[in-house]
Amino acid sequence: MTQPDVTHDTVFDTGQQHLGKVYAKGLLGAADKAGVTETVLEELRSLVGDVLSKLPKFAAALRSPRLSHEEKLTLLDRAFGGKMNPLLLNFLKVVSRHGRLDCLGAIEHEARQLYNEARGRIEVRVRTAEPVDQELLASITQRLSEALKSELDVTNDVDPELLGGVVVRVGDTVYDGSVANRLQRLRAATVAKTEQEMRHALARFTSE
Repeated sequence: MTQPDVTHDTVFDTGQQHLGKVYAKGLLGAADKAGVTETVLEELRSLVGDVLSKLPKFAAALRSPRLSHEEKLTLLDRAFGGKMNPLLLNFLKVVSRHGRLDCLGAIEHEARQLYNEARGRIEVRVRTAEPVDQELLASITQRLSEALKSELDVTNDVDPELLGGVVVRVGDTVYDGSVANRLQRLRAATVAKTEQEMRHALARFTSE
């Protein structure tokens, strides 16, 4: 049976990780005091995963140094006013004032990690070509929880380019069992075999 490839996922540079953790601690502190931590974390996750990743022009506008802080405030109010927890919206405005809206992905990542670490939970992201129904996701969660002997924070990320199979990220470790990955490994194995056969043929030719 072919085993999935295991890699380690490093998305953010050191600077973004540091800033992400600083802002994440501030956000979690404020959210804990207000009693809205779960709501804020879920909305931040949705902002990064469902909005910014699918609306690249909007994300680029928020990151752009060409737009003033006031212009970005207008964008934030128009997009999220009345639709987002006020605490999170105000937090985004503070981040904008410091010119660090480019760190939202790192902030979400660090906030989720800090929250899970404080509760002894392990973050797991299951990436599939199509959405996984809740029953199957619950089954996956139960199996992983039993294997890892820990409470899990499991989310399903949809990537249509995956072709098939599944990619599971546990913390910073990625288990790649996708069809695309298997095809890539098959191509690599085929090329390696062809090169080996050519070397053997050349060796026989030069020895005769």
